[in-house]
Amino acid sequence: MTNAPDNFGTFFIPGPTEVRDEVLAAMTKPMISHRSSEFEELFARLQIGLKYVFQTDRPVYVSAASATGMMEAGIRCTGPGPVLSLVNGAFSERFAYIAEMCGRQVDRYNVAWGSVHDEAELENYLTKKPYSAVTVVHSETSTGALNDVRKLSDRAHSHGVVCLVDSVSGLGGAELHTEKWKLDYVLTGSQKALALPPGLAFSAASAAFIEAAKRAEARGVYFDLLEMHDFATRGQVATTPALSLMYALDVQLEAIRKEGIESRWKRHKTMSEMTSGWLDECRDSGIDLKNIVEPGFRSPTISTVQLPRELLADEFLRRVASRGIRVASGYGKLKSETFRIGHMGDHSPVTLRRCFTACEAAARA
Repeated sequence: MTNAPDNFGTFFIPGPTEVRDEVLAAMTKPMISHRSSEFEELFARLQIGLKYVFQTDRPVYVSAASATGMMEAGIRCTGPGPVLSLVNGAFSERFAYIAEMCGRQVDRYNVAWGSVHDEAELENYLTKKPYSAVTVVHSETSTGALNDVRKLSDRAHSHGVVCLVDSVSGLGGAELHTEKWKLDYVLTGSQKALALPPGLAFSAASAAFIEAAKRAEARGVYFDLLEMHDFATRGQVATTPALSLMYALDVQLEAIRKEGIESRWKRHKTMSEMTSGWLDECRDSGIDLKNIVEPGFRSPTISTVQLPRELLADEFLRRVASRGIRVASGYGKLKSETFRIGHMGDHSPVTLRRCFTACEAAARA
């Protein structure tokens, strides 16, 4: 793990994640003109780091927005035609909703919350009807289910359909190779596995996707990827940036490069496996806690845990908080019966054990 302060390790919600002191301190640096050579030097450093995290040689677009903005950008910049949304939780449903609000006709391939999508079933949908795009969530933040976006994207490509990948709680913690896996469009936000404050969104698009975007109607202005691409290739951003957050990003990207992206993926996988092992131990000792996602399909960054029937989430969270640790309630329809652990960002096996101790004590209280 990167060098964290001694008091690090109390905040385990799946975004916003805990942020190291040195990253927060970077945000106090003075302002500079975003049309200056000094900014272009900063932006060039950020591009090197972001390309490393995304595993791509393509420009990475930076927007002062939440990841929702980059979801909308992907939809608006996709060529005309209906969209097939792969839905397995609240945020994959949000992607479908955004497509509808952008005027697209949307079909949904629904599976149960906590499940993942099957490429053979996706084939059935793609065979029945021509689509312009498939939307899919890599790591579903509401459940902790991890889709195999490489296989799903390949299946979409076999039908000439682009695949838009939401990796908001995946990128930087779950293995993902934008270039190697030939992904069309990948987006994320700053406040999850990248362990930054909220307020920045990032995306990368293939050359073919950007070329096809020229045929998209009503791309808008703020989230027009063609304009973002044009400015990024000139070392600039299209609109006034969130400069303080970019200072923080600069510091964090350097820390990620020092750790190594493969090591970062491994650390997150280890924390996920630790969580699964801890839940097994809890059940063996009579505490009925269970991950709602089956083994083999669990995100390395988030675990959603089913509580005993007699224990409501609000009371459980209150007990955990009284022990100096914050975990998250379940999301949407799972809110009252589950809680979520965000084992992501700059957390480590050491900090995660503090979370386990508090949660186990709260469940026994």
